[in-house]
Amino acid sequence: MAEKEFDLSELFLFDGAQDALTEVGEAELAAYHRGELILEGDSCRRALGVLLRGRAEAVSPAKETAVLSTFGPGAVFGAAALFGMEQSYVSRIRAVTDCTVQFLPEEMLERLFLRYPRTAVNYIAFLSSRVRLLNGKIAVLEQNDAESRLYRYLTENCSRDGRLSSRMTMKSLAATLNMGRTSLYRAMQSLEEKELIVRKDGKMEVIR
Repeated sequence: MAEKEFDLSELFLFDGAQDALTEVGEAELAAYHRGELILEGDSCRRALGVLLRGRAEAVSPAKETAVLSTFGPGAVFGAAALFGMEQSYVSRIRAVTDCTVQFLPEEMLERLFLRYPRTAVNYIAFLSSRVRLLNGKIAVLEQNDAESRLYRYLTENCSRDGRLSSRMTMKSLAATLNMGRTSLYRAMQSLEEKELIVRKDGKMEVIR
């Protein structure tokens, strides 16, 4: 079954500001084939990218096999390259499947914020949620409970792509961290709920 294409009217930016959609008619639509880079370092355009169709992934600029996150229709990226940032964009965005992306240029966003203040409030809320997620990760690293010890161990011992060695069983991991298996599973569940790790098909990936 084909994945449904994302409707731009559902983007957080236009929540309570549907009239602002009339301003994005000229926004660039771009198509990418599987494996193509959508955003990369110094060549990153100053625009908010909205993935309308397909799947993409953020990869480390130092090692393309190190996948930082994956996302599908409705995901946005490029916010870190907007509004006064002088450095290059940190992550590289690569198409996992054929993708369609709509880019909302910085100039267009500025115009939207001035004409439709609600879009500015929505954008601030979006950035705030990103900051809260980052603060959550920092808080976990600074603590010393089971959850924090587990996350520190995973970030220090996983492979570059965030995966734990298949030889590390739950029993051996609990022994290594000097905690009971019940405490280990609870810590894992908490990290999952905070979107710091992903578990699927018996495998675990750390989101750094």
